[in-house]
Amino acid sequence: MIIKYRMLVNKKGIRKNSLRTLPKLKKEAEKWFHKWICKRDGYICYTCNGIGNQAGHYWHGRLDFDPRNLHCQCAGCNHWKSGNLAEYASRLKKEFGNDWFDKLDSDAHQMSNKFSRFELQEIIDKYKI
Repeated sequence: MIIKYRMLVNKKGIRKNSLRTLPKLKKEAEKWFHKWICKRDGYICYTCNGIGNQAGHYWHGRLDFDPRNLHCQCAGCNHWKSGNLAEYASRLKKEFGNDWFDKLDSDAHQMSNKFSRFELQEIIDKYKI
C-alpha cells in the first residue's frame, strides 16, 4: 500500500509533506467506491431501472463501504425520493432473500462506520478505476 502525501508550504515558504486528513481520505474513498458501484450495476438505477449515476445506500450512514448496502441509483430515486427505500427493500428481499436482508440489517446495527487512514487508503487502492 502506498501512503499518499501532499506538499504544503508553511508561512516561511518551506515545503513539507503532510498526510491528507481523514475526512479528505474518506471523501476520496467514497468517490472511487461509488464509481465502482455504478460500474458494477451497469449504470442502471436499482429502484426504477432508469439511468443511474449515483450510489444509493439502503442504510444511510452505516455500512458505507459494504457493497451489499449500495446500489446504483438515479438522482430522482436517490435524492428526490430519499433513496426510494420501500422499493429498495422490496428489491433486496426479492433478489437476495429475507435471511440475507436480515443479516444486512443486523450488520448495519452492529458494525462500526469508522475507518482508519490505512483502511481508507486500502479502499481507494482497491476500487480506484
